[in-house]
Amino acid sequence: MKSQSQGHSNSPFRPGYSRAPLVFGGHVDTIEEFTNVFVNYDIGENQSILISGLRGAGKTSMLGVMQELAESAGWITISDDAGSGLMNRVMNTTIPTILNSVDEATRVRLSGLGVWQFNAAFEYVDRRREVTPLLRSDLIALSEATENRGILILIDEVASGKIRLKELSRFALEVSNAIAAGINIVVAFAGVKIDLDELLNQAHMTFLRRSREIDFRRLSPADTRKVLRETTELGGRRMDLNAEELLVSVTQGYPYLIQLAGDYAWRASPQSESISLADAEAAQVKAIAGVERRVIRRVYQDLSEKDQRFLQAMSVDEGKSKMADISKRMEVTPQYTNQYRIRLIDSGYVHTVEHGYVDFSLPYLRDYVRSVVAAEERPEATAGRPDGWDEFPPPALR
Repeated sequence: MKSQSQGHSNSPFRPGYSRAPLVFGGHVDTIEEFTNVFVNYDIGENQSILISGLRGAGKTSMLGVMQELAESAGWITISDDAGSGLMNRVMNTTIPTILNSVDEATRVRLSGLGVWQFNAAFEYVDRRREVTPLLRSDLIALSEATENRGILILIDEVASGKIRLKELSRFALEVSNAIAAGINIVVAFAGVKIDLDELLNQAHMTFLRRSREIDFRRLSPADTRKVLRETTELGGRRMDLNAEELLVSVTQGYPYLIQLAGDYAWRASPQSESISLADAEAAQVKAIAGVERRVIRRVYQDLSEKDQRFLQAMSVDEGKSKMADISKRMEVTPQYTNQYRIRLIDSGYVHTVEHGYVDFSLPYLRDYVRSVVAAEERPEATAGRPDGWDEFPPPALR
């Protein structure tokens, strides 16, 4: 998926949250299949979709691609995150906005369905109080008034808090009832796999348990190179081959890091016709520090103490880690370590290499864990304040 850039002064790379990349890496077959779904209403196994993967792997970007494809094919789209108040936002803000955006003939038909009130100009006023407000009724009415036009529902940031999961399960149940009524709906939920699994464990989630699952991991070296090269070209510049080679190695196929490193490399000398090796080398240091600060540190801090101990035991090795060695280093049984292996795999931070072996999935997580362990072993290294203010204590308050 590509669009035009605005010249040398504006970087075409997009490391900001929820900003779709100009060049979407990988998943070509999946995107082609979604195109067929929305153009030909050939829904098949794509009635409900669960998109999982580690942070910064492209889940939100895929939702954006799906929305673009659906809207281009004339579908109605409802997009939100799984935060508290989802049902209320969709029914009382998103859907009324959709009602006012359709043509007048459709609004006339909607006014006769008895779900919403419209004024003389057939503009949405309010929900009819005598009708029980149900999301399924809203979706069915929308479909009926638009001659069964497709409806795509996208829900991002699924999290496993008890209250949020309860509301999400209610939301999903309403969508499943609308689907059972025969209307054309595709619904996609995105989040970390361990949280999506918690959603599936809620009551009445039979239809979601049959969902198609798409797992986002790192891109291949070829796809990484494609994103770097084509994004740079969309900005009106080229990337020198040695700079490209370095950035492919630095980013390790991690989509967020590709955008971040590409952005830093672009900004190193924005007026030059090409991104040089020197630009890539300057970007390397900044990008690794940036991804450590914005992603890796937060990932590690969010883990339980036992999960952290598991990663610390892995970090001793240069490459893959043997599960038996991890158990020995943690001084626990293999059954105990296996529980945390599964949790960390489902979170996207670890993957199985071969039977009995695991490795880190998130680039530079091993290095960060090692730095944490080293700091804990040298408490004197962190004593005092590194900013020079120890010699200037604040005066006592009078």
